Amino acid sequence: MTTPTEVKYTSLSLSSLITYFMSSFVLVRCLLEDVSITSAAKASTLPSADEDLNWDHSVDLNEDFRILWKIINQDITFEIQARTMGYVGFGFSPDGNIAGSDMAIGWVNRGHTYFQDRHIKRSGDPEPVVDPSQDYILILGYENQTHTVLRFRRKLNTCDTMHDIAITNDTMRILYMYNEQDPPHGSAKPGRLPDPASSFRPYRPMLLTQRASSQYEHFDHIRILELRNEDVELPGTDDTLIWCEMFKLEDMKHKHHLIRYEPIYDSPSSVHYLQHITLRECHGTHQELEEMAREQGKQCMGARDIPLACNAIVASWSRGSNSFTFPAETGYPMESRQAKYYLMETHYNNLQPDLTQLPTRQMADNSGLKIYFTHILRPHDAGVLSIGKSFSIR
Repeated sequence: MTTPTEVKYTSLSLSSLITYFMSSFVLVRCLLEDVSITSAAKASTLPSADEDLNWDHSVDLNEDFRILWKIINQDITFEIQARTMGYVGFGFSPDGNIAGSDMAIGWVNRGHTYFQDRHIKRSGDPEPVVDPSQDYILILGYENQTHTVLRFRRKLNTCDTMHDIAITNDTMRILYMYNEQDPPHGSAKPGRLPDPASSFRPYRPMLLTQRASSQYEHFDHIRILELRNEDVELPGTDDTLIWCEMFKLEDMKHKHHLIRYEPIYDSPSSVHYLQHITLRECHGTHQELEEMAREQGKQCMGARDIPLACNAIVASWSRGSNSFTFPAETGYPMESRQAKYYLMETHYNNLQPDLTQLPTRQMADNSGLKIYFTHILRPHDAGVLSIGKSFSIR
């Protein structure tokens, strides 16, 4: 119990009152959110250490670092699988830089798992320091012959506004780090992480709260179509490449609904180059569209022969997202009488190229989009609202 202190009455400015009110409001809201789920419900839904979770999502941040996650009510559970026998770190950045980031750090030493909720000071010191409030809860941790595995959970909003970053529907900037060494003698004291500055990897933008993927492959009425680029030569530097590929869909006698789409990665290298993919429907049956569908794709930037009829967006994927599934009551209408040709625009850019690891020959990419559609129509047609300048790459 804290020692009582003398109360002094002072005049408060309007700004001080507003700040006090907002702080109190945030605290009360967090407390209400925390008690909204009963303890019985928590006990029946939160994962345990011996439970084999059915993960909603998994992403390889690079070839050595995989994250899996699942959201239950207001809790999110992560599992890190890192190819290292040293310490690992995972967290969130406010702007892509390490300063002010929210981190969880852990390692396994002689069978004992060390795990801490940490943060990086605004000064930019690369070593994460331990939070006063430990809001990341370890579920399990172990090492095998090659990997360190940590499973933990936290609240989507921990209400620690000083050192934690709330997980929302916005794009989250994921930070991750790993090192081949543990802190000496298992010490968890500050200043003991081996070489934290070089252990950080480039941040990855991601969406964490999107709907879980549905297993549509098992339904007979669901048709799957892969729209792939054809042998696109990836840039060997940080140059931007925008590639356009035209597709002609088969005649559909009846209206269909597009209900899901997801990216297709041609290779692990594609993950680092792909920035966003936009699928547009082209209205009309111009000879120009037919010729483009027969030819190989081409670079869009500056091209004079890209038809302006392809200005309606059907699907849009950007780096950081996994897939998009329409709500059960909606689907995007697809009908060959209105749109038979579809233009896929792919943006390639290697934001942080490692020139020492580039292959001796130029890489060719065949990534694209996988779309799911059905003849069983849903109650409502979906659409895409575009805000801004009309599409034109002339």
